[in-house]
Amino acid sequence: MIFSLVLLLLLPCKFALCQNINSFELSKRLSILNNRLFLEFPATAANVIRSSGIMSADPNQEQETRIILDIDKMRLVFYAQELYKFSNGNFYSDVTNDKNEIKSRHEILTDKDGLLSIQCIPAVFDSTKSAILINSLLVKTKDNTVVRIDAYINPIAFKDKDEFIALTKRVFGTLQSGSRINNKNKREEVANIFGTKKSFRLFVPENYTVTIDKKYDFQVIRFHKYVDYRDTSRADLMIYTGYHPWADYEHYEFEIDSAKYVDGVFLDQKVSWMTFFDAPKKILLKEQKIPSDKIADGLIVHIGMVGDNIAAINEQTRIVEAIKLK
Repeated sequence: MIFSLVLLLLLPCKFALCQNINSFELSKRLSILNNRLFLEFPATAANVIRSSGIMSADPNQEQETRIILDIDKMRLVFYAQELYKFSNGNFYSDVTNDKNEIKSRHEILTDKDGLLSIQCIPAVFDSTKSAILINSLLVKTKDNTVVRIDAYINPIAFKDKDEFIALTKRVFGTLQSGSRINNKNKREEVANIFGTKKSFRLFVPENYTVTIDKKYDFQVIRFHKYVDYRDTSRADLMIYTGYHPWADYEHYEFEIDSAKYVDGVFLDQKVSWMTFFDAPKKILLKEQKIPSDKIADGLIVHIGMVGDNIAAINEQTRIVEAIKLK
């Protein structure tokens, strides 16, 4: 009898909790993208890094942040990404006229202290997905670069989507600048080669930034090129150092027999680059696995360059050829 009474007393509280999601106090300040930005969340929100496989590096906190808020079986996830884009013009116009975005209701939430943020609530919600997008925030930071923060709920939370949308708007309204700014100047950087006493001297062009991921016995250096927000071109350069690299051409579903070979140089040694081209998908791939015993016995340097035009591949090739061993 007492147990039944307690259960009846608890049920209204639990129901009230679900109905007043938007009333949660925002008492927990969390970093977004390793101090690029800050937002305030309910006290039980937590920064949870996505899990990765044994053959993959853990997600880089300078490229993504995942904040999770669980309420019973309901889940709200904030997923922030560095877009590696900049906006020097009318950012609101860039966002509202972006044909690649889903139809949304747009609203400027922050316009002060060098920050401009635009909330984008989908006009239609896809409740069939396991993660349902309910809100997004596009942020132009003090250095005119762009960060995106998406908010998702799980299907069981969809019945309370309006409450969750209101909560996300409150969270987005707490936006503040952080102390970290990505370096986009032309410069030289030194990247230690994981597991060795040697380093790469990298000559980084203007409007590029570099991230480094490590796991167990390998390291991945990535060059990210900043482009205009409206620019849809692609330029990805990856340098893996380790002992068990995977070929990129398999990921892009190229056949090895379709490769064409181009002579080149890396660390003063000749390289025969494999190149692939998919015209319909606009993908150019240039890669090779390079035995590098002079760095460490058995070490392989795998370099992959991906772009949608030959100019992008040529630019990445110049970056690779300029690398020195220190």
